[in-house]
Amino acid sequence: MNNWTVISQPIKNENKGLITYLNYLVSSDHKNHRNKTRIVPIHNSVKKLINYNFEQITDRNLARKKAKKGGRNISSYCQSFVFSLPPDIQLNDQQWKNIAMAVFCDLADHLGVSKRVLANNSFINLHDQDNQHINLVVSKVINGVVCRDLQRKAIIAFLKQSFNAAVLKLVNIDNRDYQPQTSRAKRFNKHYFEENKVIINALHSNQKVNFEFYECNNSDQPIKQKAKPKRTRRFE
Repeated sequence: MNNWTVISQPIKNENKGLITYLNYLVSSDHKNHRNKTRIVPIHNSVKKLINYNFEQITDRNLARKKAKKGGRNISSYCQSFVFSLPPDIQLNDQQWKNIAMAVFCDLADHLGVSKRVLANNSFINLHDQDNQHINLVVSKVINGVVCRDLQRKAIIAFLKQSFNAAVLKLVNIDNRDYQPQTSRAKRFNKHYFEENKVIINALHSNQKVNFEFYECNNSDQPIKQKAKPKRTRRFE
């Protein structure tokens, strides 16, 4: 196998689309997850990322208006990445968390931002099911600048190499030597990112997760689309 699977999609429809998708990722009651997917939080909460992301977008749009810059506001606030292994490779939670950490650190270096900055602008969890996979969501506006690298083809090639290296180093499985032991599973496709058309109530969890350099409380509450976080003015 040339590479382990990494799939990327923009999360469309502004804040509404972001809320829908993130709530889907943490909903154990969704028809696609019920009785077949154990959802494991790894980093950040839905509520925190939505509020932080929306504040970043609002500040960026306001700055552009003050500077009298033309053009449309961005309609896709975040980029989604899915990292998956073949169904016959089953890892434990800690192994997946270690892999997520390695990929996360590589991505921060690749984007030229600190790990703490990227931590505020990202969300990660694990879907433990027949086809185990990590979900990584990253804000497109970081430090007031649109990070266009997140949507370029080069980021997929880079993340595949990072994922390959992390799996080899941390669980000693080389994608180049892998021989499938089961029939080929149906791959993720665009429908995976669009199948949830309504707001899904997020999980109620009080579990605290340590993400090495960044500790966060995964206490996801249902997010309402019309609710906007209180915006604070920044002075430099």
